[in-house]
Amino acid sequence: MLRNPPPEADQESEVLAVSWEVFLRWFQDAWEPGQHVNLIGPTDSGKTTVAVQLCQLRQWALAFDIKGNDSTLNRAGWPRVTKWPLPGKVYDEMLKGKSFRAILGDSARGSAAMARRRALMRRALDDIWQQGSWTLLIDDVQLLTDTRNSSNLSLMVEEFLVAARDAKVSIVSNQQAPRRVPRAASDQASWIVIYLTRDDDVVARLAEMAGRPRPEIRGAIRGLRRPGILVVSKDPEAPLVVTRPERL
Repeated sequence: MLRNPPPEADQESEVLAVSWEVFLRWFQDAWEPGQHVNLIGPTDSGKTTVAVQLCQLRQWALAFDIKGNDSTLNRAGWPRVTKWPLPGKVYDEMLKGKSFRAILGDSARGSAAMARRRALMRRALDDIWQQGSWTLLIDDVQLLTDTRNSSNLSLMVEEFLVAARDAKVSIVSNQQAPRRVPRAASDQASWIVIYLTRDDDVVARLAEMAGRPRPEIRGAIRGLRRPGILVVSKDPEAPLVVTRPERL
């Protein structure tokens, strides 16, 4: 395992540079059920690709496609679920130990279709709260929790982020910047995935969310090279991890 601390980072911290394959093997053991992951980066940086590959580490995963027909989610090859609850035979197979990963929501576009998907996602969240043991991929979390929409799911998603650990439900969410979304998406995350940024305000907020010294986060981010990502644990003793994700 290559140890590669960038010169700007806090020298007391440890920065590990590893391949994506090595990272996934390590993260599968390190990522405990009920722990949340929050990905923060600009548009087209590859957040959804990374989120999908993380969810493939889990036995039961559901990707919320609020926009409809998300091209990156489609490349995952997961089936689409447009009705909830799931058919009884699906639950029977899951209880036997079979993996189930799917995209929640149809591929139609327009305001009516989005309202229909929000209603579907509300029903699914209600049910999953009782079932437990799911991993939820909430892509573009700001769309699902937009308070300007009368059917927004902000309070429901926040409740999951804060209280779902007892049910061993993990949420993998992504956003373009640490603002205009529930603070719980980042504050309740055990793991934060950060993409290259030069915005000092964003770096300051990322350091606050991670509970790490600002110079440490700034130095590690400056050491990134596209398409590299920085994986930060809320555990202050854990190393910062730099890796280069693979495309789906």
